[in-house]
Amino acid sequence: MKKEEQIRMLLHPEKYTDEQLDQMLDEVTPPMPDANEEWAKFQTAHVAPQSHTKGWMQIAATIVGVLMLSGITYAAISHFIITEEKPKVAVTERKPDVKRVEQTYGLEMAPTKKAPVIFNNVELQQIMQYVADGYDVKVEFKNKGARTIRFYLQWEAEDTLQEIIDKINHFENVHLTLNEETITIE
Repeated sequence: MKKEEQIRMLLHPEKYTDEQLDQMLDEVTPPMPDANEEWAKFQTAHVAPQSHTKGWMQIAATIVGVLMLSGITYAAISHFIITEEKPKVAVTERKPDVKRVEQTYGLEMAPTKKAPVIFNNVELQQIMQYVADGYDVKVEFKNKGARTIRFYLQWEAEDTLQEIIDKINHFENVHLTLNEETITIE
């Protein structure tokens, strides 16, 4: 069957009988390509030529990756070391148990004029532990979430216990009250 006849049959199948259409379909066999030959053609057409700059780019990318990972590791380690450091406690108007605080924290609490102690990004629980040890008072957390709130607080050597409580009360997230020998945090 000629190609022109096959095209006419495809365009106007209603003009032909089922037997004629079946005969046309039986005669048409699509050519089967050789998969290996076609794959070889594809590879030669799509494989990029090897260049010397590709190797250098991989080395540069590896070095940059190692440097970035080192920087992130250094930042994480230094963050934890800085967070773990305990701020120094200053001598206050009320006499703390100096020997106990010095032994516990390895601090020197001589009654001389000292620079202010700065708590920078320190959890309230840790700050209050220093206050409790320094003033020999108890601390009670009614607001359990307040324990992990981080603060920036400057503690002057001349500050009384009430002045420290007032400084912390300036923050909106917590409220401290002093009742006899107990600081309550709400």
